[in-house]
Amino acid sequence: MHEKIKTINKFLAAMKDYETDCSFDKILEEVKIHHKFFDEDALIKAYKYAERMHEGVFRKSGEPYITHPLRVAYTVSLCGADLETVIAALLHDVVEDCREKGASLVVLAADYGQAVADIVNAVTKLDEDSDPDLSKAERDIMSEVKMQTVMNPRALLVKAADRIDNLKTIDAMPEEKQLKKAQRTREIILPMIRDVGAYMLADILEELCFETAHRRIYNTIRKRYDELLSQSTYSTDKTLDLMRKCFNKAETSIQEKYGTDALCGRIVEFSVDERYMISVFRYLNTFSANVNETIEKGIMNRKNMALYDLMLILDDSVAAKDTVVTSQDLFFTYLKNALIPNDIYPVKIKNTTNGITSYFKLQDGSANYYRLFVRTETEYFDYCFGKIMIDDDSVLNYDVNEVEPRDTYIPRITVFRKNGSSDKIEAGASVLDFAFQIHTDIGLHFAYALVNGSSAQMGPYTRVNDNDTIEIVCNKNARPSIEWFRYLTTSKAKDKLVRYFQMNHLIRGE
Repeated sequence: MHEKIKTINKFLAAMKDYETDCSFDKILEEVKIHHKFFDEDALIKAYKYAERMHEGVFRKSGEPYITHPLRVAYTVSLCGADLETVIAALLHDVVEDCREKGASLVVLAADYGQAVADIVNAVTKLDEDSDPDLSKAERDIMSEVKMQTVMNPRALLVKAADRIDNLKTIDAMPEEKQLKKAQRTREIILPMIRDVGAYMLADILEELCFETAHRRIYNTIRKRYDELLSQSTYSTDKTLDLMRKCFNKAETSIQEKYGTDALCGRIVEFSVDERYMISVFRYLNTFSANVNETIEKGIMNRKNMALYDLMLILDDSVAAKDTVVTSQDLFFTYLKNALIPNDIYPVKIKNTTNGITSYFKLQDGSANYYRLFVRTETEYFDYCFGKIMIDDDSVLNYDVNEVEPRDTYIPRITVFRKNGSSDKIEAGASVLDFAFQIHTDIGLHFAYALVNGSSAQMGPYTRVNDNDTIEIVCNKNARPSIEWFRYLTTSKAKDKLVRYFQMNHLIRGE
């Protein structure tokens, strides 16, 4: 099997069967797999330093704190990250949590190099000394803004691994903190990860956020999905077994029977996976915003919904400019010679709900549906990790405000403007959110709102209700304050406010 596919498969297996018991030896072993030459002594030194710094500290679950950076470093090492990134993952919390023990960015730079210190700095929150006048809530917000300002690809990988572990082990935290962690992940981290094209990492994190913040809906969908799989086992097993043989270059009898021997050598791997529940949720949302009602009406059934995601990975040769055989040639040859004769037909080519990629929707003889994605090995690796695996210390060149955050599973309500036109906005949003939704300048110069024709001047904290009529009154002399973050709910509005503070140099990136 090709090395890139081995890396992806091992990473996905580790995410699926996540082990909370992780030793340093596992990290060392994984680094050796990906790197023939590296400074083993430096890695051991970093581990011992992290262990000493976190000694005597325990997580909410009762486990020693060092287990968290160990898991983060292991996740990073599974991706094939370089030594400096793995070391930074081991040390990612020492400056934030162990200042009283002497940990600092200066110490890390001196002992492990400036690149390691820069990665740790990018994922470290501001401390009280950075601005004593800020409250903890305001400092948390400014920490997130600072993170966006100084983030580089290697730091983003560490942050993604850190947040995966946070969400995987979140049960010991109070519910309020669980919801806040999921919300911040959706609003701050996911847009950055999607922007660098690491869509597999984004899928993993969004699934964890969905399960954490909307556990009841998640469990309802999961239960119904498992029922559908159980009801369809006989017919889907038959279809999947046939496709596994069809797309297995070692199955010479299949190749000889269907005359595909000239093409089979270009197949790297074929895999079958269950759907993400957030993916199923988005599909159900195309019918109604009330998912429970959609399920009760029986819309979530195997006659409507694809039951499995299939991935066909091809050798990069099919993407070469002068190639004789393209990925389309290969797929349609198999389709014509092997799949259609066995009652497996393409229904249509569709885009995923998030619009990121396309797939073939297939139907078998028992009317079960499947989503088949066809990618080259490099395309698949890029889809999984994107630019996040670039060995580069430069700050990511993106504008968080150009990324439309996708809080797709938050209910939306209808509100009206003074002229009678309607808008959709998240349930629980404030009039200030609505002002930013209309236009950035209207939000930045918000003075007050008039609701449902009343003359009462409503402040920025006022929540909108379904079918409210809102008139936003502006004042050219009005200016945003840090307090406004307390009143905002929508990611779009928060991002616009972040941009205002960045452009006006009211935050620091150091």
